[in-house]
Amino acid sequence: MFKKTLIAEFFTTVSTKQYIESLYLMTIWLPFLRKWEDTKLTEKKILKYLWVKDSKIISFYNWRSAIYHTLKNIGLNKKSEVIVSWYTCVSVSNAVIQSWAKIIYSDIEKKSLWFDIVELENNINSNTKAIIVQHTFWKPSNIKKIAKLAKEKNIVLIEDCAHSLWSSVEDKKLGTFWDFSIFSTWRDKVISSVTGWFLVINNPIYNKIKSKIEKKLILPSRSTTLQNLNYNLAWKEAYSLYDCLKIGKIVIFLSRKLKLITEILTLSEKNCWFKNFNYKLPNSLSLLAWNQIKRLNKVIKHNQLMADYYNENIKNIKITKLFKSKKTETNNYFRYPILLKNEEDKNKLYLYMKKHNILLWNTWSWINIVPLWSNIKKAKYIKWTCPIAEDLSKRILTLPNHYRISKKDIQKITKLINKF
Repeated sequence: MFKKTLIAEFFTTVSTKQYIESLYLMTIWLPFLRKWEDTKLTEKKILKYLWVKDSKIISFYNWRSAIYHTLKNIGLNKKSEVIVSWYTCVSVSNAVIQSWAKIIYSDIEKKSLWFDIVELENNINSNTKAIIVQHTFWKPSNIKKIAKLAKEKNIVLIEDCAHSLWSSVEDKKLGTFWDFSIFSTWRDKVISSVTGWFLVINNPIYNKIKSKIEKKLILPSRSTTLQNLNYNLAWKEAYSLYDCLKIGKIVIFLSRKLKLITEILTLSEKNCWFKNFNYKLPNSLSLLAWNQIKRLNKVIKHNQLMADYYNENIKNIKITKLFKSKKTETNNYFRYPILLKNEEDKNKLYLYMKKHNILLWNTWSWINIVPLWSNIKKAKYIKWTCPIAEDLSKRILTLPNHYRISKKDIQKITKLINKF
């Protein structure tokens, strides 16, 4: 018998159903692989879910395209500044830099991953054109205060909802607080179409940019679309064989080496000179998103049960349970982040759990412009200008809580953490 490896990072959204759907799209549906018309059905479904039927929506192949085109169409010039959180993905930095705006990193609060409102206000000046508010790890940021501040200062507000599909605060869905929001059905989000990003335009004064942007968008190549669909096939096999003589790991290595799947982030993006922004979402990937949206409530219910168990049963005093839901919130529990007292404890816990066949999620750890090998210098960040974000990012790990984790699994994880 092989020991079962519990994984927090990869395979979190790959299922047998997606495997079959992808196989169907790569065979019977092959002639219609790059069709786009049916993507409109998925867009309508997302707007209905957000309760914003009058908003406009645009589908993109990737996140950086969505944010890039948003910034390029709100009247930026070379003096314009865009404020972002200094705990973010390099895709955000890359898109802002390529839009020719000046990126301003603003620090976060000690007890959360939100913007520090005082510092945010201090970073605003006459050149500030936009604020990108990130709802990190599904938790609603202090969005009401920021939205009020943005309206008072006449600054464009962009909600980064990549982690927060379905989450809300005071019965108002995240992504509906003002000008723009961006949602994701990317491969490691709460639901997956392998790749897929949706720009929602909530402020009617920007409605006219929808047609302007869509005219510039083209479909990715057939081979790129096939690579994305093949991700569900390759990763399903890799997960099934992960503990069998390392065959699963070999499948992952060969899939990447032979370029049978698309890379998560390219070298050009990690160095902030990625410029291929004009791709829209193919119909085949949109169909995957449509089917995933149907099971969203089921996924979130499972995630919540896992999160509740961690909240009630983790007793280790070295560990801070970073987020707990408030009565005014509903959350998707996309991840379950924990905070260690110091970086040394974080590294020890990671290795301790790995020794027991549990791989914790560490992509959003060790560094505050993720992933680890991002070029901080090219991302225009000056080290130690945001000390709180730098400190917190080095102490965070994330526990498995996706639908592949059973009650027995979570009991094992919790027991090991309490023994650490």
